[in-house]
Amino acid sequence: MSQPCALAAKGANPILGRIKHSMTSPSKEALVWPHLEYCVQFWAPQFKDIKVPECVQRRATRLVKGLVQIII
Repeated sequence: MSQPCALAAKGANPILGRIKHSMTSPSKEALVWPHLEYCVQFWAPQFKDIKVPECVQRRATRLVKGLVQIII
């Protein structure tokens, strides 16, 4: 796995945990959705280290009730 992906996942997981336990759904959506849209352009499927960012994305998507439909 590349170092940037590992650092992004390492930083994102604790933040997602804090969001999950401290905010309501509309606040989660406002915080999570822009980051998912921004990061999608860097998560091209041809890269070998796609699994870690996808796991972080799935976890973030599950936090917001309206985003469950886009989980692949």
